[in-house]
Amino acid sequence: MIRNFNLPNLLSILRMLAVIPIWLLNHNQSPWAFWVYLLALLTDYFDGATARWLKSVTDVGKLLDPLADKILHLFLLFQFQRIYPEIEKQFVWILVLALILAALPGIVALFKVKRKLGSNFFGKAKMACEGAALILLFLGQPGSAGKILWLAVALAIASILGHLLLRENIDYRWWRKAHN
Repeated sequence: MIRNFNLPNLLSILRMLAVIPIWLLNHNQSPWAFWVYLLALLTDYFDGATARWLKSVTDVGKLLDPLADKILHLFLLFQFQRIYPEIEKQFVWILVLALILAALPGIVALFKVKRKLGSNFFGKAKMACEGAALILLFLGQPGSAGKILWLAVALAIASILGHLLLRENIDYRWWRKAHN
């Protein structure tokens, strides 16, 4: 357990905990919410870079990083969709797709995946779009944010399909055994 307690994992945990002050500050319409959110976004970059630089990549960190991203973005999108009802459809789609992405490792384990799933290009692009949309929402631009959130929905679908359809990841022998 101590081996998993390192600076990159601490940054991911801090990103999850940042939801609380951001939520409270944003609820009170404080401009500090925006700055705390930007600081939390920086931890997303630095946790991975620091883990690679310190050679302290852990399985716990591989779980914490995307979990922290989802917690941060989903909580804020939930708050903003109450402020800006015009982004409600995008929020629902992103929530559903985030749940599917969270369950995906278990789903593909049923298909005997040869290697562990990690984030792919589409997932990283989705997170970038969500971050950009949240910045626009903090700046009071729900129309532009809504368009970017639709792009995030499309990228989430592409990420799911990318994980499911990579033939080299799946051992099809289980299918032959089960159906012969």
